[in-house]
Amino acid sequence: MKLGILKEFTGYESNYIKACEDLKVDYEIIDIISNDWIDNILKSNCDGFLVRPSFAKDVWKRMYDEKLYFISHVLKKPIYPDYYSLFIYENKKNMAYFLKLNDIPHPKTWIFYDKEEALNFVEKYDKYPLVFKPNIGSGALGIKFMNKNQAKKIINKIFTKWKFFNFGYTKWYKTKFIFSVPIMDDKQYNFVIFQEKLDVKWEWRIIRIGESFFGHQKLANGKFHSGSGKVGWVKPPEELLNLVKRITDENGFRSMDIDIFETLDNKFYVNELQAIFGSYDNSQMYIDGKPGRYLFKDDEWIFEEGYFNQNGSFNLRVEDFLKILNNQ
Repeated sequence: MKLGILKEFTGYESNYIKACEDLKVDYEIIDIISNDWIDNILKSNCDGFLVRPSFAKDVWKRMYDEKLYFISHVLKKPIYPDYYSLFIYENKKNMAYFLKLNDIPHPKTWIFYDKEEALNFVEKYDKYPLVFKPNIGSGALGIKFMNKNQAKKIINKIFTKWKFFNFGYTKWYKTKFIFSVPIMDDKQYNFVIFQEKLDVKWEWRIIRIGESFFGHQKLANGKFHSGSGKVGWVKPPEELLNLVKRITDENGFRSMDIDIFETLDNKFYVNELQAIFGSYDNSQMYIDGKPGRYLFKDDEWIFEEGYFNQNGSFNLRVEDFLKILNNQ
């Protein structure tokens, strides 16, 4: 069995390399960033491809979404994680659509592509503060709590202005030809995402990789839980393990972190789903000080002690992908 590791803009594919070397799996680095990406895929003799999409820039994430579609759906090559989970990865719009269509409890989210519609919404909204979210960005990056005036200001800023160019008469037309082009850069433009603010007691991170499940609290640092670096190593509620198992089973997700808000009135709301997530400890769960994972066997959750998250949890991903490929 030989695996292809798809190149990443900033070198984060290194965890896949380390995992393959630890597990003594044959691998090849495949450059899909270059213009020759199709040839690079076609000439490789890999049984499947390991993916860790770049997302620091929107254009990078869009490149992966586009090329992975053709690898997975046109060339019919196996990729890990699967295309569906990577399509909603680091894309808050797609996450919101997924959660609503699957009737999964989540904070109310509004996505506007029309400036006037967005302005009308914030004018009528009566439960401020409102949460502004950028489409990409982890660790609470760019998230802001806003009053009505601040929401209007961000709408006016985020919908791009247009500069008009007069190119005079054209060869084909005798009338003056004027058209406009947008002024834009890599920042989010021409759509805005708002979310209701919940009264959050805890945020839980529940992880599934293959048949391994992990859970812990994400403790707040100031206003935000995400990106705080603070962890509560406590036993996750079985209700959340069951919720994550159901969501991942129904959608075929084999590598998924689901971050869940627990509110002051003891209700649970899914905040985000991430096929790849920050994993810096060799265990993503400690219960009574013991590292381990949960396995679901004979209709009950069984705790297995041990360290299972080496190389940022990528060892587990490689092992799971090999099982999938061997069962095809």
